[in-house]
Amino acid sequence: MARDPSPVSRQEARDRSDSDWAKTQTPRGQREPSKPRQAAATDSATVDLIDWLSENPSTIEHIQEVGDLLTGSVISELDKRFGGGRPRETRRILTNHFWCDLLVALAEGIEEFSKAMDRIPEYVTAAIIKSRNDERRSPLLEALVALAVQTAWGPIKSMVHATGVEEVQRTCRILAVLICPAPENHTAVQNGALLPLAKEGMLETSRERLEQVFPAEWVRRLRGDLGGA
Repeated sequence: MARDPSPVSRQEARDRSDSDWAKTQTPRGQREPSKPRQAAATDSATVDLIDWLSENPSTIEHIQEVGDLLTGSVISELDKRFGGGRPRETRRILTNHFWCDLLVALAEGIEEFSKAMDRIPEYVTAAIIKSRNDERRSPLLEALVALAVQTAWGPIKSMVHATGVEEVQRTCRILAVLICPAPENHTAVQNGALLPLAKEGMLETSRERLEQVFPAEWVRRLRGDLGGA
């Protein structure tokens, strides 16, 4: 959609997102926002990111490169080591927010250890395992996580040297949002991808919607980053 020179499909996606948001109700009192309202808010943010990508084709190429890496050599290595006779089952398990966890952890690790890159794979592996524990997702073998991280890290490290830290972080964060099955249910994506991206690739409308459905701490951090109250 971001590659399409015509804005029609993107506008249709925005219209659907706006319609979904309009159908939801503002929560009363101390009630939490409904799941449909949360989903509509993150959909609005996703449409903004796709619009932003349509004007930044170089980032689209980088996203394609990282996506091909994950679906190519990383999956291939995991199939060989852990697929056994049922590689599809292993792949199915990984669709439960593993890939978006991996991308967010890579973006954070690159920032944390930009001057000590050899430490990044260990950091990313630990971050993924912690995220899954914190969000009570199905546990994964540490060896599987470590293999995925190590296989992905070599090419991504080369990309860091070629394009810079910020561009690779942006690439990983946007791809994490785009592939996440439900960003509204994934705290790591909310904090590690949507929060930093809200500063550069989202319209005010989407930021306001996210503020209405995400925790107060997320809102405080966003406003602090934007220099607001």
